[in-house]
Amino acid sequence: MLKLTHRGAWLLIALTVLAIPGLFANGEKEEESDSVTLTTYFQIDPANPQQEGYVKMLEAFEASRPDITFEHEYATGEAFHQKFQAMVASRQLPDMFTTYVGKRTAYVTETGNAMDLRSFLTDDFMGHFSSATFEAQGPEGEIYTIPPSMAVCHAMYANTAILDEVGLKPAETYEELLAQVAPLKEAGYYTVSMGNKDQWVVNSWLLSAFVERMGGKEWFNKAMVGDASFTDTPFVRSLEFVDEMVKKGVFSPGVNQMSNTEADQEFYQQKSAYLIDAGWRTSAMVSILPQEQQDAIHMMAFPALPGEVSPNSSAAVPSEGFGMNANLKGAKAQAAFDFIAYYTGKDGATIRLNHGEIPTFGLDYSNFDLPALQLQYAEYSLTHPMGYVIDAKMDPEGMGLLNPDLQAMMFGNITPEEVAARYEAWVAENDSNRM
Repeated sequence: MLKLTHRGAWLLIALTVLAIPGLFANGEKEEESDSVTLTTYFQIDPANPQQEGYVKMLEAFEASRPDITFEHEYATGEAFHQKFQAMVASRQLPDMFTTYVGKRTAYVTETGNAMDLRSFLTDDFMGHFSSATFEAQGPEGEIYTIPPSMAVCHAMYANTAILDEVGLKPAETYEELLAQVAPLKEAGYYTVSMGNKDQWVVNSWLLSAFVERMGGKEWFNKAMVGDASFTDTPFVRSLEFVDEMVKKGVFSPGVNQMSNTEADQEFYQQKSAYLIDAGWRTSAMVSILPQEQQDAIHMMAFPALPGEVSPNSSAAVPSEGFGMNANLKGAKAQAAFDFIAYYTGKDGATIRLNHGEIPTFGLDYSNFDLPALQLQYAEYSLTHPMGYVIDAKMDPEGMGLLNPDLQAMMFGNITPEEVAARYEAWVAENDSNRM
């Protein structure tokens, strides 16, 4: 029997350890040279049926890239942001995380913690996406996230069956829309359904689109930083259109007492000829409306406004996507971007489209068996210029003034000029874009 001294025993153990690949070096467990582990913190609920597109995409990516292993953590709502802010404050960030285009996650994108992705973005890759996808997200043109879809916040839906009955066609100009109020009322129909009970609706669904029509992004960018004013013509004229629509009976009665959901139901019940809502409302229409009624719905942008500088445009907010830790390097950085590219690119976009999401990646929709309304939404997203949504670009505290003032204006208690002056005064004094 071989006997080892104390020193000899430890020498044998040491040699045995060194002979086993993949154990420890320099006090740390070695990674296999051809594998990468990525930690994540995503604002996603994988158990929610609405997230099925993400789940299926993840399964497909993991099958295609067995060299990448994930350690996922998920949260939703304010719980996500509270913990994420704590992570940033303690500098304990995962490799990948959910980021927004705009100020919602400015605590990570504007603090040097999120990687600028431009070094990964080739012209060929970017050329497959809608034009608004890669607008600058930082002061020097930085791109922190690739929006997988656009939340189109303005669309107008026309019930062509009602219009045909009254001898009308979808209005092409603002003046034509005003002229349709009387014959529709005489036939027993409201003209436009929209519910502003919660105050934000007119801002997001309509005013933002009007401001894009009248001023365009160039003017809005100047107004944000103080090189233009919200008392200028583009903003005031946009408010005047909303005011005039109320006064001339374009909206159904009680527009300020009706919720957004109630306005949708009013349109679904065929009491009104038009609905102003978000682009993604098509998903609900496909789910609950009979096919005959779906076939009669025409999705369009608001009719042409007199004096507009950005014709046929809408307004949209890029959806949240995935960002990368600014400290990632080498194989881990490449693996993280490969995941983002798969999620937003052709393969991931195809999976997400088949689960109801309209991606920013340009797909050939003739290859998909989609409901007609979803095809309309896809085409609308890709063919209409998209302006800003005001409450996505300006500080949210200012909406606490602007949105109630919009409602007060629609009640007739304040003028468009007063709304503009009050908001400009607040922005000049408080908004971080002017600081």
